[in-house]
Amino acid sequence: MRLINKYLTKEIFSSLLGVAAVLLLILISGQLVSLYSKAASGAVPVDTILIVLGLKSLSNIAIVLPLAFYLAVLLAFSRLYRDNEMAVLAACGIGQWRLLRPVLKLTFFFAIFIGALTLYVSPWALDKTRQLVQISESKTDIKAIGTGKFQETPSGEGVIYIEETKEGSEELQNIFIQQKSENSNSIISSSSGQQVTDEKTGIRYLILENGYRYDGQLGKGEYVEIRFKKHGIRLTDQELLSANRRHKEISTYELWNTWERHDVAELQWRISTVLLCIILAILALPLSKTSSRQGKYTKVGLALLIYIIYTNLLNASRVWIERGEIPYSIGLWWVHAIMLVIAMSFYIQPVYFKRLVSRKRSVH
Repeated sequence: MRLINKYLTKEIFSSLLGVAAVLLLILISGQLVSLYSKAASGAVPVDTILIVLGLKSLSNIAIVLPLAFYLAVLLAFSRLYRDNEMAVLAACGIGQWRLLRPVLKLTFFFAIFIGALTLYVSPWALDKTRQLVQISESKTDIKAIGTGKFQETPSGEGVIYIEETKEGSEELQNIFIQQKSENSNSIISSSSGQQVTDEKTGIRYLILENGYRYDGQLGKGEYVEIRFKKHGIRLTDQELLSANRRHKEISTYELWNTWERHDVAELQWRISTVLLCIILAILALPLSKTSSRQGKYTKVGLALLIYIIYTNLLNASRVWIERGEIPYSIGLWWVHAIMLVIAMSFYIQPVYFKRLVSRKRSVH
């Protein structure tokens, strides 16, 4: 049995490497396209694209690996069925129950790895990504706007136009800014300017020189003209941005100590990736059963459909927790319970059917 366990582990790992490589390639390609589009619009600094890509890929590995392991188990055993190796094992008295043991052992260690990624590595990577982007923006956000086109200001409260950047320096030439508030409107025109960051507070300012400012109320034609030699405009506050953390970026320890609906939903979601990996592995073994005439990928479509239904139910339950529609005690656990019952029914049903047939024969 030890040789069989090693053989099954080798088959699953070889399938896992291939499936994980394909899924990660698809994921990284999509992220790279998204990052380049954001860099083109100035949302992400160009010099941080590869670092951000690496951190985002690290945070998303925990999402890809459960699916990759599920498909790896399915494909490995589908090949054994196709090559009649499962028939030989069955003839030797090794059924699904005995094959489930080595699969569960391998799944247990893999689930620990998934748990470490989901509970610790992924939130750390997302938090580092946010900090990296904010630090880069604090240094280069005005330059990232580009020259020769109208764009929204970094604070999101107006429009800015920069004609050009002085060669060999960070000085900006011929700047036009329009700012709006609830009832007021300001138009600023300056011949030059540059961005300055306060090292103590992290607050960024755009210092304009030799220009005019026109202040007035919306809907009225009266404006006050102000001529200035130097004028500072406060940009996005780095400290305020740092406080605006998403739930995915909060550490598991912090989530564990809070009882807000969104925090509980996020914590249960992280734990669910571990349970997802285990239950899918249990389900993959009976689902892989095929005849020698069927192809290796016959059950992949059905397996993906089950995975989509499973994850969609988890996502729906997560939303229900955040809205307060279901209690924390039910949470995401009811989805795992139903899927575990369905997975175990594939093992119990054949055994029950065989016992029922043997009893009928003994009666006759």
